[in-house]
Amino acid sequence: MIWLFILMPVLIIGAIAIYFEKKSGMSPPNENIQDEKLGEVITQNGINSNGTHGTD
Repeated sequence: MIWLFILMPVLIIGAIAIYFEKKSGMSPPNENIQDEKLGEVITQNGINSNGTHGTD
C-alpha cells in the first residue's frame, strides 16, 4: 500500500510533463519564411566569402 504514496505523485507529474510537452512542442515549419531567410543567408555567405563588406 505504501507504494501508492510513492508512485502516484510520480505518475501525476509524469502525465503533466507529457501533456505540456505535447501542447508546447514544435510546430511544422512555415516554408514561406524559410524561403525568405534562405535568400538572406545566400547573400550573407557571398559577402562573407568575397570579403567585399565589413570593417578591417
